[in-house]
Amino acid sequence: MTKAKNLHWKSMVVLSAVVLSLASTYFFFSIKSPIVYDKVVEVVDGDTFFIQNRQPIRLYGVNAPELGNCYSEESKKELTKMILGKEVRLTGLQADRYGRVVADVHLKDGTYINLHMVKGGYTAYIRAYDQNIENMKEAGGISRQNKIGIFSTTCFQKEPENPKCKIKGTLDEKSPDRKYYLKPSCAYYDSVVVEKYLGEQWFCSEQDAIQAGFTKSPNCK
Repeated sequence: MTKAKNLHWKSMVVLSAVVLSLASTYFFFSIKSPIVYDKVVEVVDGDTFFIQNRQPIRLYGVNAPELGNCYSEESKKELTKMILGKEVRLTGLQADRYGRVVADVHLKDGTYINLHMVKGGYTAYIRAYDQNIENMKEAGGISRQNKIGIFSTTCFQKEPENPKCKIKGTLDEKSPDRKYYLKPSCAYYDSVVVEKYLGEQWFCSEQDAIQAGFTKSPNCK
């Protein structure tokens, strides 16, 4: 079995165990279309929370700033205000490649929390392959276009706040663990945005960037 298939299989095993556990404890479960109703007891950040049996749930199709990154406190505060202590309806349960349970989350009044967090610029839309895809894509585009939340000039920058610190520290889209820095003389420098909500940052010198774990971009001479 290949590594990718093995990882997928493990994710499905994890999801099956979690769903069966939830089904045996809570109000409603359908094998064909699992739906779980439960109370939120803790919010971790802008896209992850715990339900009563301490199972962590992640919002499907979105990515919130990690704690400590730009707009992370605002993101967590909004999700906390929306769902903490409330009963939520979890649908579309599935496991991601890390074995975590992700879901579409709704309140009793029908509010779709995933969409709410994207609309307000509290999270970035990253993917959605279900019936919500068009609404999620549209909301993500609007928040980006209108520079809301994580896409505001506080967190989404082409120009540094300190004109003496012009070196851009960015993350590789395909492998976020790879961190690169670009000087103004590097190719594509002008097109690169420093997305501070992702943990990207500005540096005043190459030495500062290297000490922070960034390496020179392949686009630099």
